[in-house]
Amino acid sequence: MKSITIIIALIFILFSSACMYKTPVQQGNVLVQEDVDEVKPGMSKRQVALTLGTPAIADPFNQDRWDYINTFKYKGEIDKVKRLTLYFHDDKLIKTEGNYFPEKNSTTIEDK
Repeated sequence: MKSITIIIALIFILFSSACMYKTPVQQGNVLVQEDVDEVKPGMSKRQVALTLGTPAIADPFNQDRWDYINTFKYKGEIDKVKRLTLYFHDDKLIKTEGNYFPEKNSTTIEDK
């Protein structure tokens, strides 16, 4: 009787572990192409925040750099990482870089 209970328990464990489903998880800033297109060099931090929202990462040591990061995990492993980094000088946007929308990211304004 004891061995039958153990066998049934093992069969239950095998079948239940095969049915494990890991939900895809998206974290960070989800940006839309149209919003990123509106961000132009010379904009103030407030204007950028109204357009894109606040960044996911706020660096307490460098207030002139904003990082918008989005990760997508599938089956427990990171599948995609998207980044958009904005650089400011005197409260004005001077440069953007990243791979969020690669064809659009790479704007620079020269310091005057």
